[in-house]
Amino acid sequence: MKQLFSCLIALTTLISGCGESGPPSGTLTGVVTYKGKPLPTGTITFVPQAEETPFAYAEIEEDGSYVAETPDVGSSVEVGSYKVMISAVKDTGPESPVIPLIPDKYSSDQSSGLSAEVSEGENTANFTLE
Repeated sequence: MKQLFSCLIALTTLISGCGESGPPSGTLTGVVTYKGKPLPTGTITFVPQAEETPFAYAEIEEDGSYVAETPDVGSSVEVGSYKVMISAVKDTGPESPVIPLIPDKYSSDQSSGLSAEVSEGENTANFTLE
């Protein structure tokens, strides 16, 4: 019985140690500025060029910094090329429309002209908006 138990433990350890750790990924951080100043709010979305690669996103902090995340994975982004879109608005209350803080062209990955390349390890992508 003791041998069977030892074999089960060894088999469980072997199985849990096997399998893929996922596709290659890296971290992606940076700063977004608009007209020379940190953009104090907004969201940034990284649209992958490869179909099977998931989107990544980040909330822009008050100092303009961001840390990209991938849903269901956390603070890593799959290696690859991404088009980038950034949205930032000022909420003026429930009765008023939101006020865009940056030009509309940045809110589409097709018109923003922004991109990022992610490789394994640490990556930095700063975006200067005009």
